[in-house]
Amino acid sequence: MEGDLVRLVAPRTGHFDLGTGYHGDLWLDLDALFLRPAELRPHVRRLADRVTEYRVDAVCGPLEGGAFLAYAIADLTGTHFLPAYRAGGSYRLPGVRGGIGGWRVAVVDDAVNAATAVRACVERLRDAGAVPVAALALLALGPATTMVGETLRVPFYATSSVASQAWPAGQCPLCAVRVPLTDPAAADAG
Repeated sequence: MEGDLVRLVAPRTGHFDLGTGYHGDLWLDLDALFLRPAELRPHVRRLADRVTEYRVDAVCGPLEGGAFLAYAIADLTGTHFLPAYRAGGSYRLPGVRGGIGGWRVAVVDDAVNAATAVRACVERLRDAGAVPVAALALLALGPATTMVGETLRVPFYATSSVASQAWPAGQCPLCAVRVPLTDPAAADAG
């Protein structure tokens, strides 16, 4: 089942600008995850089962893929859904009548690499008085599995992992040796 999930994202190797201030050696077609919901259903169910263990009040996910996933998990678990909207270089949460102070919230994303979106969601939730209790993803890339728990101080679970590396753009070793960026839209990438 894990291989099916990786197959859906058609991994390609190269030198990619990940659009988050990071460069990486792997590109995934994350939009393809959501094209056939029936193929994704068993993986979403696995995450929903994990979310239930944390007795959450809400599930939060960054737009786009993370929010699709958060919505599906909130539906399966009967909890609130909190989309995190990108606002400039950060994220914002929707207004909720009465606020979310004290709510136990799971943060989910389709894939976690450098964890920039998950980190921003956790920070916004804490700013709003909520208690992030876990971070979950369909895919963990590279060292994300250990890095998320250590840096965000919440347990992290992913249904699948893929080997890769990501670096802050200014510290990218591929840039240092002048490897050109790979266009992810190019048919011959990887």
